Amino acid sequence: MAGEEFSLGSKEVQQTILILNLSVAQIDLSITEGDNSVNTLIDSFTYMSRHIEQIQAFSLKITALAGESAQTLQNELQSETSELASKMNQAIVAFQFYDKLSQRLEHVSHGISGLAEIVSHEMRIKDASEWEAFKTSVRQGTTMREEEELFELVFDQHTPVEEAISIMKERMKRRMHEAEDVEDEDELF
Repeated sequence: MAGEEFSLGSKEVQQTILILNLSVAQIDLSITEGDNSVNTLIDSFTYMSRHIEQIQAFSLKITALAGESAQTLQNELQSETSELASKMNQAIVAFQFYDKLSQRLEHVSHGISGLAEIVSHEMRIKDASEWEAFKTSVRQGTTMREEEELFELVFDQHTPVEEAISIMKERMKRRMHEAEDVEDEDELF
């Protein structure tokens, strides 16, 4: 057994391709569902934002019409709308996270589709240049810092997947805390 090469039979290759294609379909459907939900949320937040602006404008008009007696009410109203606007900004940041998630899933889907394409052709699966071209295509599809770093860990440094995931989680956690520290410093000024 020591010199034998492992090869999949045509039935195993067909099953592998079916599973890869199923994975691509699941990813694509998840992205579509997520996009629909996020688009609804974006529409809702846009609507709320317009109404916050109107509430702020009305509160200024009330103060102008009622004079100084309405100033306290106007201040409270401005405080409430400011807090609501702040929460909406936090939600927008969450939408940006979703956008990154969608991009990553699209890149994974592209990679799995490319893999299924190579595996489906007997001549291509044995051609080293096909695999290098595929690897280059996957690398060129990395548009985010974390994707590139993960690619380097797995492909260039041959780090086991579990370890690479752990390393990336730690890096991302550290960067998130660094970004929060910068935001906190900005608020001090």
